[in-house]
Amino acid sequence: MNTALSLAGAIDTLTGWAAKLASALLLALIALVFFNVFGRYAGGGSAVWLQELEWHLMAPIALLGITVLMLEKGHVRVDMLYDRLGPKAQEGLDLFSMLCGVVIACLFIKYSWGFVDSAWSIGEGSPDPGGLPARYVVKGMIPVAFGLFALQCLANAIRHADALRQLRA
Repeated sequence: MNTALSLAGAIDTLTGWAAKLASALLLALIALVFFNVFGRYAGGGSAVWLQELEWHLMAPIALLGITVLMLEKGHVRVDMLYDRLGPKAQEGLDLFSMLCGVVIACLFIKYSWGFVDSAWSIGEGSPDPGGLPARYVVKGMIPVAFGLFALQCLANAIRHADALRQLRA
């Protein structure tokens, strides 16, 4: 179990880097939105590519943020039921929910693959004149982020399995 717990720690480190990246992107997004709004009202407008860059930044922030929530245990639970359970049942439920998270993430990867592959194969860009040319990169974040989500759910499942094993011993 020590090897599995070491793997869980390594996954947490990887997710921590993703959290720092999402934080940096969020700061960039805030500055960009300020710049775009200021440009619209004070300068008479802002470039199309700057407006598109907002959602090019927002997509990885949201996708990586899901994983960071799992690391920080910020995910939603029905606490009025969960709090009434004993420690073994809580760990068992947490283990089950993390394994469900792994399955759901793998399904997202599987069903987004064609969508992402299509975008990459044609080098999809913005249909708008003056838009950003690399929309496929943003779409490529879908399987990457859900892969990281699956890994973080797996790391959490390892810890819940270990806690459950200790409670049963």
